[in-house]
Amino acid sequence: MRVKLLYHTDLGALKAVLSSKGIPFEPEALMDHVVYMFEIEDCSRITTHQLVRHRVASYDQESQRFSAATREGVVTPKSIESNEAAYKAFDEALKAVYASYEKMAAAGVPKEDARYILPGGIKTKLVMTLSARSLMHMVWQRTALQAQWEIRELAETLLSQAREATPDLWTKIIER
Repeated sequence: MRVKLLYHTDLGALKAVLSSKGIPFEPEALMDHVVYMFEIEDCSRITTHQLVRHRVASYDQESQRFSAATREGVVTPKSIESNEAAYKAFDEALKAVYASYEKMAAAGVPKEDARYILPGGIKTKLVMTLSARSLMHMVWQRTALQAQWEIRELAETLLSQAREATPDLWTKIIER
């Protein structure tokens, strides 16, 4: 999975605007005004389904109708990859799914209908925009021990990049 911070609110500029208007800018209040835009690639659709449950962000996701469906385009969990018998079963199932997908396409089934057979682990990409407060809430939920490994990894990466971009904001919030 790859995550790239595309944009974030300039904290200095935001503080200057608020100050010029006589509005106090405690870190907690700034959380609603600081915005981040991330590009996320090669995560599974399973993870994006978990991600979009946080309806406090805006998402634009790649359409499966316009992307290639290949065996290489599937996220393989480490628990499967490291288990020879499980990996063999996983790989055989994927080969069967993709063979069926190709047969349907050859038979004239539209891609938007044939894709119903594709696995939830298929890789996708999306752009997500959210406020610092929304990110904090999502990270709080998705870094919990019971969270699935891929969404936890994504949440940790998002927080790390946000903290790097706006360290003053996150240092004050985390210290509280």
